Amino acid sequence: MASVFVHFFLFLIIAYSNGYVFFKLILFKNLEINFFEISILGLIITGFVSQFINFFFPLNDLLVYLNLFISFALLIMVRKKIFSNFNKTELLIMSAMLILCMTHIYGSGFSDDLTHYHGGQIINSDNFKYIIGINFLHYHYGLGSIWLSLHSYLNFNATFLQDIHVVNGIVLFLILSYFITEIIKNNYYNKNLYKILSIFIIFILIKYTRLKEFGLDRPATLIFFFLIYIFFKFKENSTLRSNYFFILISIICLFLTEIKLFFLFSFLIPILIIIEKKIYNFYSNTQFLFLFFLGFCFIVKNIFVSGCLIYPLYFTCIDTIPWNSKEAALWIYDEMGPHTKGFPLYTGQLTQSEFLHNLNWVKTWFAIVSEELLTYLVISLSIIILLFISSKLEKKEKENSYNRIIILCLFFFNLFIFYKMPVIRYHHTLFILFILSFIFLININFVKKKNIFNLIIIILFAINFSKNLERIYKNNFYNDPIQHLKEINWYQEPTQKKLNGFSYYNGWIGGSPIGNMSLDKYKHKNLFYDIIYK
Repeated sequence: MASVFVHFFLFLIIAYSNGYVFFKLILFKNLEINFFEISILGLIITGFVSQFINFFFPLNDLLVYLNLFISFALLIMVRKKIFSNFNKTELLIMSAMLILCMTHIYGSGFSDDLTHYHGGQIINSDNFKYIIGINFLHYHYGLGSIWLSLHSYLNFNATFLQDIHVVNGIVLFLILSYFITEIIKNNYYNKNLYKILSIFIIFILIKYTRLKEFGLDRPATLIFFFLIYIFFKFKENSTLRSNYFFILISIICLFLTEIKLFFLFSFLIPILIIIEKKIYNFYSNTQFLFLFFLGFCFIVKNIFVSGCLIYPLYFTCIDTIPWNSKEAALWIYDEMGPHTKGFPLYTGQLTQSEFLHNLNWVKTWFAIVSEELLTYLVISLSIIILLFISSKLEKKEKENSYNRIIILCLFFFNLFIFYKMPVIRYHHTLFILFILSFIFLININFVKKKNIFNLIIIILFAINFSKNLERIYKNNFYNDPIQHLKEINWYQEPTQKKLNGFSYYNGWIGGSPIGNMSLDKYKHKNLFYDIIYK
């Protein structure tokens, strides 16, 4: 448990200091943001930094120590500003959320995605700079999620399995602490902010009860919640220039998209900012050059790993590049629709193309997901009911149609993507946007009933906390990731293989570079980078 605490605070210090340097000292010198906003943005920028550094160096422990040295030097200089900004209420909330997140970390096992490709990508980045064409070693390495790069950067190699949960615990801690302090300390004149925060807090406390299930989808969903709140909080801020606001929102959207391509739909927000604010010259400032550079690094990284501009969009693969993964991208494209819509479990007489046509897939799909879908519909209804219970209702002032347009457009874009790829765990955002659409459309203002709202939060916190205490108790207060993996028969010794003197491994842990495919039909050479090609 001691190492969990130590690593939690060390990584949190890195996140805060990186956020302070980039967003307070370099990009937006006059931007008024608090500790939580700086730290969350710090996690985001640390992900981009890790992605850039990996072009030249492995993301090993040396980088963590170097970043910590810089972070402590910065904290010494700004320590008075940090501690003077916290009041007793915020400290109490942070303490409660810290205890909650520690139980999450200590009580968590691992989802199967870790053995699928998450663990392999983290280990490979820990020990190597980018390996050109590594997608041939696992067809999902081309996805190259920036969240896994962040995991590679914010871990100590010897304890990386535990540190995966530590980083996930930090984002949960920051988001929950931020939202709860915002809603408790402020009596909002802007009732939209109260509605948004209430819905987010209740959903997180009800549904996000274990870090085991986080993977890539839940951290991205939490950052998406942050994006929506930041957008509504700062969009009328007269001290933040429209161009800067557009850049800030776009950086968050790019980070989300690099976690999971599905979140490309979030760029609808900066597009609507351009239209509403009429900032058609958004590209004319130095901050845009920074955003462009981040996007450029994303594209170059994709080309290095898969030979595609945006993998697995097969039409972006460059045929002339000898390590392009167009065949793999086509396979993923062809299989994703039938797989997510339930064709492998279909027992009728329709061909695959007939099954996918005219909504023939809905019956099979619904039989598979009905229980999970019902759970989320009940949660959505419960959130709406709890919002009504914890609020007094007033006649609504005239709603800004722009607010409704933003939420509705996001909802329908998300719904379209859900139709194409109807996996519920990918689309927690859809249910949240549905609730927000309903609340924004009805002609009612919600005003917080302080005592009732606080009681609801305390009850949900207690339920969330008790679930993780029960898990820890069932494990006899013992937490050893490797031992846990051996007990559930997930651990296996990797198999070493050779390709023209290049050593690699089949498996998911215990060697690097590691993957689940043979490279026998490929070639290898080293020209500053290891290159695997056809």
